[in-house]
Amino acid sequence: MDERLQGGTFWPRLGEALADVPDEDRRPPEQARVGAVLVLLEQTEEGPRVVLTRRRRDMRSHPGQVSFPGGRLDADETLEEAALREAWEEVGLRAGTVEIVGTGPTFYIPPSRFWVAPVVARWREPHALAENPWEVDEILHVPLAQLLERDRWRHAPLSLRGSTWAWQLDGDVLWGATAMVMSLLLDIAVEDWSDGVRPEELGERLAVRPWENAPAWERRPRLVGDLPAVAQQEVAHVTVAQMRTVRAWLDERGIGELARAEQAGRALVAATRRLRGGELRDLSVSVLAGPSSNGAGGLAAARLLASAGARVHVLAVGEARHRAQVQLLRDAGVAIDLVAPEHLDDARSPGEVVLDAMLGIGAEPPLRDLPEATAEWLRRHDVPVLSLDLPSGISADGGLKGPCVTSEVTVALGAPTMALHEAIVHPYAGDLYLADIGIPAAAWRAAGVEAPAVFGNGPLVRLTAENRAPDAGTPDQAERSN
Repeated sequence: MDERLQGGTFWPRLGEALADVPDEDRRPPEQARVGAVLVLLEQTEEGPRVVLTRRRRDMRSHPGQVSFPGGRLDADETLEEAALREAWEEVGLRAGTVEIVGTGPTFYIPPSRFWVAPVVARWREPHALAENPWEVDEILHVPLAQLLERDRWRHAPLSLRGSTWAWQLDGDVLWGATAMVMSLLLDIAVEDWSDGVRPEELGERLAVRPWENAPAWERRPRLVGDLPAVAQQEVAHVTVAQMRTVRAWLDERGIGELARAEQAGRALVAATRRLRGGELRDLSVSVLAGPSSNGAGGLAAARLLASAGARVHVLAVGEARHRAQVQLLRDAGVAIDLVAPEHLDDARSPGEVVLDAMLGIGAEPPLRDLPEATAEWLRRHDVPVLSLDLPSGISADGGLKGPCVTSEVTVALGAPTMALHEAIVHPYAGDLYLADIGIPAAAWRAAGVEAPAVFGNGPLVRLTAENRAPDAGTPDQAERSN
């Protein structure tokens, strides 16, 4: 046995490292969507062995993935209580047979928008486990010694920076957030386990991209009412260049940016009304408005929402392009604050609904400066998000290229951009709708696009899509709290 895995070496080192995790890193945000996973370790003759599960492939959440037992906290539950309860429900673990060693740093996992805390436990009295057939296909007992074997090392390429560790198990790939927790465990408990090798140094031959073949399901509708629907694959998707050509065509004929912003604002308000079942009066709404045409649409939505009786608070993520919009809102009594990173903390809570109008089709990832700080603040709050055109942080042409806003609903304007065609973007865009903002067929023809003739039955159309991964985000979408 590797001496680093011997009980007298491994457990003291692990316990000391977990004890040294700062309290602020192990505590998820108070108003966030929080879950806990149990990292259950058993000392055997070949060293520590970890208990993992393979989730059922027909589940909507992380189908078919190798995971730790875990799930969302119930009311008034501690992280430890939640992890043990979930382990009992998923694999029949008896809580009295384990000893909690400590809690590691929390992770943020979009597109499920969960903050997950790994609770590490030593299995003092092992007993037979049993799969919950509704959730688990198989229980896996994986020796840590296997993870030290070089021929099992893999890496999951990230879209912007490096790679994360992954491992080829006997019939499964261990990757994503579960692999991130495992690599952290090895880093702190097994000295120099990777011999200084960085995962991206393994090369393309050992790269894995399990999300490309993840099981998937039809998107769930989030807006109430009988809306017309069309299959997304039947609708033309446009490039940024084509959309700019359309806008220039409209500008030349007197339909300028502010006129289009009014239409975009009305579409956002219509979606908000349906999300809330029709009632806007006294609804608390936060509008994140950037310095672009996208932000102008958000400011128009803020005015319309306020006139409908909603309580609106605008967070200006940069100076507005059209200052008259800001003055109009202030004259109407709508609260507007310019975002300052030092003021975005847990003491400031968003409304019951958030409208994301920070960045439009012209923005390119990664998120930076005020949009980055605002997106990080938004992660800490469990509220529904509606995005205008596409979630901020998504490249309209290039798709997912790093952390971004995760939305329950995205309202695309006139036609969806190329990014929204990609399956990996769908979990971040959520339920996708197309809004009629009055673009004539001649404008689309000028851009070489077949007019999206989908608005015959109404100005808001749901785009349906089968076989789209519900939450198979690339591993760089899981980030440590520090």
